[in-house]
Amino acid sequence: MDPLLVTELVLALVVLLVVGALTFVWARRRFISGDGRPVMLCARRDDATARWQLGLARLGSERFEWFSMLGPSVRPEVSWLRGELRFGAPQPTSDVIPGLAEPVAVTGRAAGRTCEFAFVPAAYTAVRAWLESSPPGYNVNVA
Repeated sequence: MDPLLVTELVLALVVLLVVGALTFVWARRRFISGDGRPVMLCARRDDATARWQLGLARLGSERFEWFSMLGPSVRPEVSWLRGELRFGAPQPTSDVIPGLAEPVAVTGRAAGRTCEFAFVPAAYTAVRAWLESSPPGYNVNVA
């Protein structure tokens, strides 16, 4: 086989793989946010000594869900009921988290599990407002 042809085939395969990977990431992101629920960048770690993992936080009417940024799964790695979730006070973090400018860290607890989350301040405000508001249909008859 001609070396030029082999080089062209390898280059075409590499381009095809890169385009396929980017298409998959785009399609997964569209699927996760497909029904109009708010989705934001959010980092997570299980304890203070672990590394931050960048991902997507999704707010539903009844659940807070966290998805890893990369990976094939369209199921959340963390999913907590709104009524059970408790966030602590936000603390500025000096950790550098790619994708998050001036992040604030907050401890989340629910169902016996504890995680630390990092948000940009505006996203944290949105999550806190969602958490403190009543879910649809909850206590609708309260005067």
